[in-house]
Amino acid sequence: MKRTRLNKISKKRQAQLPAYNKLIKKLVILCGNKSELSGQNPDWQGYYKIEPHHIGGRNGKRLLDPFGVILLTRTEHDLEEGKIRGEKVGKEKLLAIVKEIRTKQGFQPDV
Repeated sequence: MKRTRLNKISKKRQAQLPAYNKLIKKLVILCGNKSELSGQNPDWQGYYKIEPHHIGGRNGKRLLDPFGVILLTRTEHDLEEGKIRGEKVGKEKLLAIVKEIRTKQGFQPDV
């Protein structure tokens, strides 16, 4: 098998990463390292850490938008991304759940 180089991270993305990591760390603390969808604790598959799922993608401003990220267990994350079989919750419902959670946490939606 031929090895290939990893894609380089753009300077713009490099500039966003510290703010992104800070945001994810804050969200994990606020949710108590439990799934915001089901309230389950993460298991060994996710190294006992909850995973951020970017509902609308990670392009541009969406990367740093707390209303576009929901924290899920590894199994829930794989299900939403279509990696395993099962019924997805769906983008619209996830966005509604996140909006309610983030509003209670004190975040303000960008208008």
